[in-house]
Amino acid sequence: MRNPLKPPRRPSWKSELTTAQFGPIAEDLLGVALAAAASGSGTVARPLIDRGVDLYLRRLRSLLTVPIQVKGCRHVSPDAIVTEEIAVEDLHHLSGGYLAMVHVPPPHDQLYRRLYLIPDREFRERCPRTVSHAIESYRFIANFGGSADDIWSRFVVDVEGLAAWIASIPGWLRPIPPLPARGTRELPLLPGDAGNFSISGLGTLWVAAELERAGGDGITVVEDRVRLDPVTLLVHHLGTQRFAGIHIRAATFNETRRIHFDVKQPHFFVDGGLWVLLVLLRPDRRIHDFCLLIPSRDLPELGYSETVTLDPLTKRFLKYRIPSEEFAATFLGKAFAGRLPQDPGLDRATHLEIAG
Repeated sequence: MRNPLKPPRRPSWKSELTTAQFGPIAEDLLGVALAAAASGSGTVARPLIDRGVDLYLRRLRSLLTVPIQVKGCRHVSPDAIVTEEIAVEDLHHLSGGYLAMVHVPPPHDQLYRRLYLIPDREFRERCPRTVSHAIESYRFIANFGGSADDIWSRFVVDVEGLAAWIASIPGWLRPIPPLPARGTRELPLLPGDAGNFSISGLGTLWVAAELERAGGDGITVVEDRVRLDPVTLLVHHLGTQRFAGIHIRAATFNETRRIHFDVKQPHFFVDGGLWVLLVLLRPDRRIHDFCLLIPSRDLPELGYSETVTLDPLTKRFLKYRIPSEEFAATFLGKAFAGRLPQDPGLDRATHLEIAG
């Protein structure tokens, strides 16, 4: 059936954007294009604090993640040539990551149909360096119109070809393993469940703040624009280029000192890098003295729908108890302990090689 709506006319406004506005617009437009091209198989996330990576493309129900730095090309010559100088210190090493060079022509409401998705290592090896105003930079010269002598031509992707590019990422099409058999314990739901969005939001804000405080510039905390699976927050360890995920559940307790948490089994997945965190809030919504940090591999045995007594703590959960003030350091230690920096051409955590 043909679409009865005609393609919209391009807006006639004249955009006078500042550089500070142009960059985020380019990032947003590429993020939308990637999310749409993934056709429900992936999600696009943004860092809470900018530490050099602009977008994270992740395969749903897995930790297979592609970090992307986006550079928007604003000025293009009449013959479609762009020249951009990127300070060396602004380009972060990304194992398995990409540099996206995109053009956003006036009136800056959509991407130009051709873009460059260049593996981080390839860009560093191929791009010449220059020094301008005492700043060492990469000088990127390319032809968005297509040219046989363009050294970057093998990395050109048409917007309509983004779906095929995503599918070519090693491991992207690998089937997600089914969940282990669910635990046999199935307990009734109690009043005051953690389904309240405000309670859930408070828990997420606390977790993000604690991670940023403990990890500092060594990590990036990332959140999906639209959450479609259990990964509430993704943590990118910049020193090792590894990823870990946290599924956050938050619950308040009253004088009964019993809480219930429920993990939606159909969307859940098990991964050595995924953890389930139960954040406990007092009636005044302040964080309780302890929380529960559970490896995702243990959840099928524990059960996806559980009622827990806090005082005394249900015995099966004792080994997961950690002081709330030690949560971030404990999580980062468990998630990234003993992981050494790796070859920039291959992320051994995800077996992510060059796509395309």
